[in-house]
Amino acid sequence: MSQGVIKIRYVGLIEHVMGNRQEELHIDTGTTVGELLQLLSQKHGAEFRHSILRNSGELRPSVTIHLGNRDIKELEGLHSRLQPDSEITLIITGHPDPGG
Repeated sequence: MSQGVIKIRYVGLIEHVMGNRQEELHIDTGTTVGELLQLLSQKHGAEFRHSILRNSGELRPSVTIHLGNRDIKELEGLHSRLQPDSEITLIITGHPDPGG
């Protein structure tokens, strides 16, 4: 399987968790947004995962993810597939709810 580089931008409260505004990551072509979030959770730890995902693995209501210029909710959600040179934007507009 071929690999590509994607650009991930962090906007809003996630910037404070990450300590930066963007990063680039090598991924396999066809990786899903959900798989990307798992990779980022492994790389950045529990605070990142807790900021983005509920314990059930669903996105928190305060999180919006754009693939290119489109909200993934308009595509295939966490099953949306990434291609080389994809740009992902993770936006957190509020604090995680305590319910996990």
